[in-house]
Amino acid sequence: MIDHNAEPVRPIRALLRGLEALRALNGQDGMTVTEVAERARVPRTTAYRILETLCQGGFVIRDEMDDRYRPTLAVTNLAEGAQNEAWIREGAWPLIAALGKQILWPVGIWTLTGSDLILRAATDRTSPLALNRLTSGAHLDLFESGAGQVVQAFETSHKRNLLEEIGLHRQGHSSLKGQLEDIRTRGFAFDAKPIGGEINLAVPVLRPSAGDGPEVLAAVTVRFIRSALSDERAIGELLPKLLHLASDIRQAYLEFAPPAALAPRSSAGGRSPEYV
Repeated sequence: MIDHNAEPVRPIRALLRGLEALRALNGQDGMTVTEVAERARVPRTTAYRILETLCQGGFVIRDEMDDRYRPTLAVTNLAEGAQNEAWIREGAWPLIAALGKQILWPVGIWTLTGSDLILRAATDRTSPLALNRLTSGAHLDLFESGAGQVVQAFETSHKRNLLEEIGLHRQGHSSLKGQLEDIRTRGFAFDAKPIGGEINLAVPVLRPSAGDGPEVLAAVTVRFIRSALSDERAIGELLPKLLHLASDIRQAYLEFAPPAALAPRSSAGGRSPEYV
């Protein structure tokens, strides 16, 4: 219980300065340390420390080409996180649960948070075929998972470039441009390698009001065991159902998403898949 008669809590000035720096960066096409210092009204050395700390946290990235700092998708996700709950809980989950009951393999929905995919809901608890019982909050690698690759493949070109920049900064990750183009053509992806003996088949769920190009709401997956089901059978038997689920969730988003989330958004390119 909060004691309203207690002495006021002293604010954490470093946190406030960091938020002020993010506010300065928001909506700008990159800013130098000096520009952020002037906008946030802090010394240049302080601005540099703030920006490098934000880089370490994944909220800002420094472009080595022009030495400017730019916010990452993690900043956008902070603002949109609260909006995601209703459409997943009330719109997507009943559809996911129904498909999971029908096919028995575990079905899940993943959304992008920073450079990770977070499991928002899944049928693992009731699936008799799940080897590993995943729960909400589980992570998938954005660059090696099928879900991560379909998210990148169907995103706007601006977000794809940001995500690729993050991937290139990670040791061992190379450009996925050619692979992502193939995924855009076929409309689905598998994990690069099995995880815990299981493999995910993934398709994207696109925002209904995608403006000039696609914008991904989530990825939906069905997880299966290759020793029990070949990739060819998964494509023939599970993929049509998963595509139908993605289409139904897209429509449910119109009903349950907050009005602000349905506003048209500008995008930098891409094409809408014909199957959704």
